[in-house]
Amino acid sequence: MGRGAQGVREMMEAGCREGIFPGGVVLWGNRREIRGEVAVGVGRVTPPEPLPLVTPATLFDLASLTKPLVTGALVLLAVAEGRTTLDSPLSDSLPVSRGSRWGEAPLRELLTHSSGLPAWAPLYQKIDETLPGEERKRRLLREILALSPAGERGKASLYSDFGFMLLGWALEEIFGEGLDRLYRKRVAAPLGLDGVDFLSEGSSLPWQEPDRDRHFAATEVDSESGEPWVGVVHDEHARILGGVSGHAGLFGTARGVWSLARPWMAQKGEGGIFPEELLQEFTRRQEPLEWALGFDTPTAGSSSGTKMTPGASIGHLGYAGTSVWMDRARDRIIVLLTNRVHPTRTNNRIREFRPRLHDRVDEAF
Repeated sequence: MGRGAQGVREMMEAGCREGIFPGGVVLWGNRREIRGEVAVGVGRVTPPEPLPLVTPATLFDLASLTKPLVTGALVLLAVAEGRTTLDSPLSDSLPVSRGSRWGEAPLRELLTHSSGLPAWAPLYQKIDETLPGEERKRRLLREILALSPAGERGKASLYSDFGFMLLGWALEEIFGEGLDRLYRKRVAAPLGLDGVDFLSEGSSLPWQEPDRDRHFAATEVDSESGEPWVGVVHDEHARILGGVSGHAGLFGTARGVWSLARPWMAQKGEGGIFPEELLQEFTRRQEPLEWALGFDTPTAGSSSGTKMTPGASIGHLGYAGTSVWMDRARDRIIVLLTNRVHPTRTNNRIREFRPRLHDRVDEAF
């Protein structure tokens, strides 16, 4: 291991010792190859013993990485095939939204979090968990469509899960298939990828095994049962939806996330699963907003670190403690997967840790 990679390992190990996260994997590379990978810590700090060690094969709850890597990718493909356009209103592809404020929002605004949807609300508390899955979905959709605006449309980005939940349902209408099956067929299969998936029927992941602790890093300890969520999606709204949603639900390894990031790094003439013109549009910062289409872009003091190329870098964070950042100018991909929400979501120290780690990884390239 070179000096740069050793420095990355030492910093990750310090993150575990200092309680920033129980365990994690950081991977760095370019669009063609992985240059380094470090796995440290444990997947769970609660009994029973022995505590499972984190390895490169450990599966993490990717949380909001689902937004660009699944939903954003599928919207791009839908536009490429002429099934919709970025400036079409949501109601064109999600008829039930017709007549609502949010049905008027163009897909572009939902992708850039500029539709005016509120950041968050505990709508899952209004949904009876004993109802059949389709009924839970219909009721949650109605609750979202009834939300009052928290901002003016198209003027500023207010990060919201709800826009990507709506996009996920719109994609299911556009393609006539469930979001999880769409992802497997239209994204994972062309990439030959089986290490990142939703936890639903047909999943390539070992989510139904009794010994999930061997495969999955734990997330938050449930307040009622006293047991951590393991191999079960952490996000409450995604959980109400059976683990499949446009905003969260994906699980995977660091290598799997790198494989999903690679198509977004394709250069002119290389081909790939995304048409070149649309790839450029989706990875472009949508001025005056700070977002590309589905991806965040680096700003001063952000979790991208200080050395990402302005105007040519995109990325996203996941609430459970995950992130992926891509510098398209320097051909660099950095994936960080942790379970910082275990045993509690109140641990937010990764916010300060992540940019320092990214700068350390930059030195390892």
